[in-house]
Amino acid sequence: MARLPLWTRLLAWFSAQLYARLLPPADFLVKLAAHLEVVPLEQACADYHATCAAGAQATHTVPRLVRALLVKALFKLSLRSLEDAIRTNLVIKWFVGYAIFEPGPDHSTLARFEHWVIEHQHRTFFDVVLRQIDQDFPEERRQPQIGDTFALQAHAAKEGLVRLIRHTCQCRLRDLTVAAPIVAAAVTAQLDHTALFGAADERDEFYLDAEARRQRLQTTVAAALACAALVQSHLAAAALPPAQTQPVTDRLADLAKIVADEVAITRAAAGAITRGATLPANQQGSYRLGSATDPAATYRVHGPGKCELGYNVNVAVTTHFVREIQAAPGAQPDAVGLPDLLTAQQAHHGVTPA
Repeated sequence: MARLPLWTRLLAWFSAQLYARLLPPADFLVKLAAHLEVVPLEQACADYHATCAAGAQATHTVPRLVRALLVKALFKLSLRSLEDAIRTNLVIKWFVGYAIFEPGPDHSTLARFEHWVIEHQHRTFFDVVLRQIDQDFPEERRQPQIGDTFALQAHAAKEGLVRLIRHTCQCRLRDLTVAAPIVAAAVTAQLDHTALFGAADERDEFYLDAEARRQRLQTTVAAALACAALVQSHLAAAALPPAQTQPVTDRLADLAKIVADEVAITRAAAGAITRGATLPANQQGSYRLGSATDPAATYRVHGPGKCELGYNVNVAVTTHFVREIQAAPGAQPDAVGLPDLLTAQQAHHGVTPA
C-alpha cells in the first residue's frame, strides 16, 4: 500500500510519455486542444456534480465530461460510440483528459451529463464555440445567411384519436397524483373507468366497423370531458397554487385542443353529448397533437406522402458554419420560423444578418 502513490505517479509519467510520442501533431483534435478555450464551458457546468450527485466524490470530472460532449458533437457519435471511442481511440482519450490506463465513462454516465446540460445549459456549448469562431474568423459575422428547414421526428409513436384521448387522460391523472394526491384519489373514485379507458376485453379498433368506431369515440370523448370537469372542480375547491398544478392544467388544455381539433360533438338541450364523430379532414384544426407522450410535436406535411410527427427545425447558415437553429412544432410553416432565428442571433450574439 505504501508504494501505491509512487506507482500512480509512475503510471501517469508513462502515460504522458506515450502521448508525447504517439499523438500525431497534425490531428484535428490535437490542433483543437491547443486552440479551443474550454474554461467557459467548465465554469457553466461546474454545478453538475453538486446537483446530480451531492456528497459523492466525482469519478469523472466536469472538464472531462465537457470535452467528451464536444467530441460527441464534432464526430456525430452516439453515447455508446462515444464510450467506445474514449476507451479505444488514443487521440480522443487524450483530448477528453484520461491517462492511458484510466477507464473512461460509460454511456449511462455520459447520458446523465448530457441530459443535465440540455436542461440547465442548453445553449451554452453552441454559443461558446460560436463566439470563439467569430473571434478567429470575424468576417463570418458579416456573411449572408441561408435559411432552411428540416424535419425532426418526435421520440413518440403516432396515436389514433381514441388512444390519444385516453393517453392524455392517463397522463393528466398521473400528474394530478404527483401534484395533489388527495385530489387525485377523489377524482379517481368518481371516474367511469370502463367508459374512459375501455373494458379489459375490449376489441381492437381494427376489427370494428365504422359505426362501432364512432360509438367508441363518442363514449370516450364523453368520459374524457367528464373526467376533465371533475379535475377542474376538485382543483378549484382545493385552491392549490397554480405553479403546483401547472402540469395538470397543461394536460387539460391538451385534451380541449384534441377534441376541438378533431371531434364534431352534438349535444342535447341539457348539454349531454348525443353524438360524437371525427371531423372531416378539411375541417380539422391546425397544429394537431399526435401523441400524448410528446404533446409539443405536431404533424409536418411536406408534399404527398410526407407526413411526420415531430418538429420543423429552422436553421440559418453561412458557407462554413451554422449560425442559429430553432425547433418549432412540425405543423409550423417554414417561413414563420425566420423571425425566431433572427431574434435569437440578436439576443445571444449581437448579429443582425443582411
